[in-house]
Amino acid sequence: MNNGRSIMVLNKEADKIMELDSHKLLGVGGDPADCVQEPQNFQKNVNLSFYKNSVPLSTHAVANYMRGEKSAKLRKGMAAVDMLLAGYDEGVGPSLYFIDYLASMQKLDKGAHGYCGMFVNSLLDAHWKPGMTVEEGLKLMALCAAEMKTRFAIGIPKWKVKVVDKYGTREVQMPFF
Repeated sequence: MNNGRSIMVLNKEADKIMELDSHKLLGVGGDPADCVQEPQNFQKNVNLSFYKNSVPLSTHAVANYMRGEKSAKLRKGMAAVDMLLAGYDEGVGPSLYFIDYLASMQKLDKGAHGYCGMFVNSLLDAHWKPGMTVEEGLKLMALCAAEMKTRFAIGIPKWKVKVVDKYGTREVQMPFF
């Protein structure tokens, strides 16, 4: 929930996980201004597509749309935002996409970005398994948060965790807070 620039913390209440629609979440990291403007643009266009066509876009379609938009803007005023798009689609199940500021996109099983990703990706590799329950996922998140408290120079006092599954999106409490 920290929003910072260089060595300054500007806000400790930032919500960096945006609900794009009822079954898609977008986690962002990067330049504070870009982390507000670009995701809002994506959210509005995903909603516009639904209103025009009366059909929700799949998570895969949204990831490809976002990647295309970022790619088109690379030389016109790119936004320095790394994103994790999580979604649940009927008949497909859950999916996660990593889209970086240079418009590369990759479908993943688990992921983290920013400085924290350097510390927690090894924990995710070691402890993630297919078919994890929400409770098991929260325990893994607690391991990652503990690793951040141990290894990261900047204190991260608050955490916001959101879940997307067949029931939609919701905010959940971490087991250790």
